[in-house]
Amino acid sequence: MNEIRKPRNTPAKRFHMAAVGLVATAALATTAACGGGGSGTTQPARTITKTPPTATVTASEPSASSQSATASRASQTQYLSDLDPLTSTQGVDASAVEINGEGFARSVTLHVNAAGPVSSAEYNLGRHWDSFSVTAGMRDDSPTGGKLTFEVSVDGDLKTSETIPLGKSQKIKLNVSNALRLKLSVTYSGPDAGTDYYGSWGNARLKS
Repeated sequence: MNEIRKPRNTPAKRFHMAAVGLVATAALATTAACGGGGSGTTQPARTITKTPPTATVTASEPSASSQSATASRASQTQYLSDLDPLTSTQGVDASAVEINGEGFARSVTLHVNAAGPVSSAEYNLGRHWDSFSVTAGMRDDSPTGGKLTFEVSVDGDLKTSETIPLGKSQKIKLNVSNALRLKLSVTYSGPDAGTDYYGSWGNARLKS
């Protein structure tokens, strides 16, 4: 019988087999890294969210013309105690008074007696005002027993006339739109010829 000889495992052959194994291992690693093959793992998709731009609102400053228009529409008040009369027969006392126990800080007073039974003062309105308001009456330090008649005229036309005794008062409000002149008058009607009486116009004021 012929003897079958096994091939010898030489060092050259062992080197060749090792080299083949390294090549195969490298090929498998490359395939896994590249995601090759039908059974490769699919990487999840990334979601990108866009943030909408923020709108910036800038408040504009009011113009000078709009501010002027607003100021012109605002109500204004002018006290007669802060004005000089155009004319007056016996002078005007601009000061605080008490009428029927009530104090009025910004008032005008006309004094009268038998020797000068009528006292008046006229003011320029300049067609700038809409209304005139006042509380009229005898000043509380006037003598007992007298009466005074209070009259208001606008551009020469008598608008109101009130006879008021000591210890009483009367509120008056008049429309003076487009008026040029305002006249206040006090007439004496008391029994004592030698005594002064004081006709006061409490907080007499113009408004627009």
